[in-house]
Amino acid sequence: MSKRNRKQDRYSHNTLGALISTMVFLGMAVWLFLEALSLAELAPPLQVGGLFFSSFLCFLGALRLVIAKAWYQHRNGGDR
Repeated sequence: MSKRNRKQDRYSHNTLGALISTMVFLGMAVWLFLEALSLAELAPPLQVGGLFFSSFLCFLGALRLVIAKAWYQHRNGGDR
């Protein structure tokens, strides 16, 4: 594999593993959010806040490839 192909592969995340981990992050974000909503009246506020925060972090994990691409484009001066 040439250097050019390796560089392109480095930023290409269209693999089955990336899709599976993205779906798991998204599924966990939804589940944690719904769990926090269901416990909002019953559990201590710190526990509910922790569930909402964990849900938000899982959602960011699901968007990690989009965030990385945007960050890479920002660092390299726009869309190339």
